[in-house]
Formats: sequence, C-alpha cells, structure tokens
Amino acid sequence: MFAEVNIQEISSTITKLFQSFPVRVEVVLQDDDQKSLPLKCPIISKIKKTGIDVFIRNKAKHSTCELCSLKNDCVAETTIIKPITKNKKVIGVLLVTPLDGQAGWLNKNFDNIEIQLDFCCEWISNKIENDDLKKENTLVLEEMIGLFSFIQEPILIVGLDGTIHSLSNNVSKEFNKSKTVLLGENINEIMSASDWLKIKNVKNQQDFKISIPSLKSEQAEHIAKVKPLLANGEIVSFLIKLTSIYDSKKKMTEQRVLYTFKDVKGTSDSIQTVVDIARRVAPSDTSILLRGESGTGKEVFAQAIHQASNRRDGSFIALNCAAIPESLLESELFGHVKGAFTGSSGDKPGRFEMANGGTIFLDEIGDLSLHLQAKLLRVVQERKIERVGDTKSTPVDVRIITATHRNLEELVAKGEFREDLYYRLNVIPITIPPLRERREDIPLLVEHFLKKFSRELFRSLKRLSNDVYEILLSYQWPGNIRELQNVVHHFVQLEIGDLVTMESLPKYLRDLYVNGTKIEQVDSLAVSGKRNTHVEEKDLIIELLNQYGRDTPSKKKVAKHMNISLPTLYRRISKFNIK
Repeated sequence: MFAEVNIQEISSTITKLFQSFPVRVEVVLQDDDQKSLPLKCPIISKIKKTGIDVFIRNKAKHSTCELCSLKNDCVAETTIIKPITKNKKVIGVLLVTPLDGQAGWLNKNFDNIEIQLDFCCEWISNKIENDDLKKENTLVLEEMIGLFSFIQEPILIVGLDGTIHSLSNNVSKEFNKSKTVLLGENINEIMSASDWLKIKNVKNQQDFKISIPSLKSEQAEHIAKVKPLLANGEIVSFLIKLTSIYDSKKKMTEQRVLYTFKDVKGTSDSIQTVVDIARRVAPSDTSILLRGESGTGKEVFAQAIHQASNRRDGSFIALNCAAIPESLLESELFGHVKGAFTGSSGDKPGRFEMANGGTIFLDEIGDLSLHLQAKLLRVVQERKIERVGDTKSTPVDVRIITATHRNLEELVAKGEFREDLYYRLNVIPITIPPLRERREDIPLLVEHFLKKFSRELFRSLKRLSNDVYEILLSYQWPGNIRELQNVVHHFVQLEIGDLVTMESLPKYLRDLYVNGTKIEQVDSLAVSGKRNTHVEEKDLIIELLNQYGRDTPSKKKVAKHMNISLPTLYRRISKFNIK
C-alpha cells in the first residue's frame, strides 16, 4: 500500500527527533513493521477504526490487555499509540515504548512528549501526501507530454528558469521554428522578458495579454492562459496555452450572432405592439421583465433589446435559472474564489462579471430560491456582486433583463418570491402573446422555418397540403413558436416529396384527424382560443411519454422534443401529477 513511501527516511527522521529521550519510537505503516506489539494487537485495530490515540500506562491494569489472547506475546508494558491519518483515514500508527527501566519517566513526562508526537504524526501524514502528489504530478506531466502530439492548439510547458520542456506541434507552426530548435531553448525565443516575468510570478491560473512575433515578424497580440504545475507542493513549471486575439475574435463573430428585431416574425397587431414597446425601451438601462408562456420567444426579444441598446458592443450573457441545480446556481451567477468548496481549484468569474459592460438575461427567474433572490436583489440595487467564498464586493455594470412564464404576483402572495425584488425587476413588464392569440402569423412563421430547415438540411422547398395547414391553424400550440419550429423541422426531415402531407406530421398531431376528418376536439380548440393551456400541455406530455417511454433516456427525448430542460420536464410532470 505504501511502496512508494520511503519508510526508512521517515523512521530515521523520527528517531533523530527523539534521540534525547529514553524512549523507542516506531513508525508503523504496514502490519509487519511493528516489533514492540503483536501483529494482530486489538488496540491497534481499534485505533485504525476510531482514530483515537491510546496511552497504556501499565499493561497489567489495562482492561483490553487483560483480556487479550496475545498478552503473553506482548513485550511492551507501557505504550503510547498515536494514529497517522491521511484524508481523515487512519493509515498507520506511531508506537512509543520506554527503554528498559524508563517506564516511570514516560508516565511522568507524557504531557510534554505528546506535543512532539502529534507534530510527528502530522509531519508523516503531510510527507506521504506530498509524495503521492509528486508522483501524481509526474504521471500527469508525462501523460500531458505524450498528448502534445495530438493537440491542435499552441501549448507549451516551461520550467521556472524559462526553459521550454515540451510543446505542441502548432507552436512551431505558429512561430515558424522547428520543434527540435525550440525544445530546450529559453521562452524569450517566443515572448519578451517582461511578459515572461509576469507569467513566472503567478501562483494560480491566470490569463495575460502578451505580444509575440508573428510569421510576418510583426508583433501579434495573444492571450496566454497560464496554469502553474506543482510537485511536492511547489511550483516547478508552467502550462501555457496561447490564443491569437484576432483569431479568437473572428471565431466568436462567426459563431455568435444575436437576434435583432428583424428576427421577430409576425405582422399581427399583438406582436407588433410588443415589438414597438421593446424598441422604445431598448436604448435605456432600465430593467425589463419579459413575461409569456414557454416557447413564445422571450430570449429572442432579450437579444433584440440588447442589440438595439447602447450596450450592443458588450457581452450578452444568458442563463436559465431552472436548468442549473440549486447547489451550482449561486457559483454560476456570482462566481467563486479558490477553495470556496470542494473542487474549486481556482477563481472563477460568474455570469454577472462576464456580462460586465453588457446585458445579462436571466430566464425562468420565478424558479430562483429565496436565498438567491436576496443576493440578486443586492446586485439590482447596488450593482455589486460577491463571489462565493469571498468577502470582497466587485462592482458590475450590467443591464438586467429577466423572464418568466410563471405568475410572479401569485408567487409573491404565497411568499415564494420577494416582493421588493419583484418591484425592482418589474420596472418595464413586456408580455409576449402566445401563438394561439396571433394565429394570423402562423403561415409567415411556417414559411420562415421551412426556408431555414430546407437550407440547413439541403432539401428542396416544400409546400403544405390543405389538411396540414388547417390543423396547424386550428391547433392550440401549448409549446408556442418553439413547438411550431419543431413540427416544421420534423416534416422537412421526414417528407420525401415536395408536398407535406398528414403522414409527415408528428403522431400527436396526426391523431387529431381520423380518416381525413377533424375530430371534435380540434373544432373546440379552434373556437375556444382561451382554453386552459395547462390541460393541453399535460396531454402533450402524456402523449410524448407514451410515444418515447418513461425511463430517463426517454424523458430526455421528450424534453428535447418540447425544447425544455429535463429538470423543467420533471417539475411539470410533478405539477400535472402525471404517473
């Protein structure tokens, strides 16, 4: 178990510490190490289970020793036994026995010697732990070096003295120097002495902006992500990942395209009124609360408002409060410092800090716990955040847009949502109408999604049969635009001809027709636009559960079909009492 531990080195150090005392000290990490006590001593077995030390002043008068079947084999009359622990688990013991005729001295000086024994146990524990970490770091380093040949990004391992120990192939490509030339050279071959000085003084993972000569012999700005590598608790080298700022910005521009008000499709009075209100409040920094059922496009509006504001050049950071477990949500929102909780190996900014200078969008705000509501209230009032585990406040300059499909007034009345936070967030409420209240927009939305998915799936543009259009116009759409989008995606993917027929619709929509004739339920839905949508959502969930199944993988498919998170699906199953 402790093959890698140098027991002789430990024993030698302990012996030197106690050489001026008339005692014998043994470090027992394996059963066959002990000589003063029998191999299967019940007292040692008990200490290994409880972690409580024992002082046997006189073996003949000790209750456990009197009943022990091994007492005749035990040569020690007086013994101190101290546990050695690692990660709260006993891994060995420290045995102290007096030299011949010195039992009286040990009894008299126990209090004085105990302090040194506790120190020794802690030292042994720390040494074993450090040796394990050193071995682990060495293995990680060796594995990392082996993986470098597969890494596509410029990554280096640099020693404290600036020597390049290892590098990925892309480093040589990036700087037009062969790998064999750079290995063993000083890091100043790549970066300036001042940049290296900043890097070598870091104690934990940090990012730096540095300038590096490019292929054209010009200085190109890079982000250097630096992580110190430890051995025996000491920094021995640095892992450095280099990212071109120009390439990074280009990639972000290509990947992240936010919605604008042009992406809000619809000509109905109800949606145009909402768009007009959103356009008017967009330039200000006023908090906005977007209200509406799931799938109505609240995040589209949030992004469009950001894009029409003075913060459009800043970040737009979105977070669904219902999609993240409560235990992780506080850290996700406000960030944490190193050591704030198990696994927090470094400082991490939260979403508010990431949105500094821009806009943060908090979806499903009604699902936030009262504890986090109190912290959010402070941010809204003072524009300051406090990372988990930190006592320092950090100012943030953000515009806050929230959204919910829940009745916040009802939650306030029940005491489930803070009234003061409600008034702070509800400065400009904007209610997005459900799709059933803007049916005249359905053809326009269908056409938009048809073109979108036909282009993405490399399919020819399709036409819809009259039956399909009729059911799309009369269906209640409890999932709103998101559900309509999924339905269009479904029939574009499955229809092999140019005409979309009933056979290409999802089963739960096909079942609204019997032999080409609408069942009475559809007629009632078309007439009663105000019908309770919760009933229909419950029916939809039951239908999808029957279609996909009720195990966890199947529920994931149901959640994906409805475009909601798995936790949200579980809450609705519980809410509707679905078995």
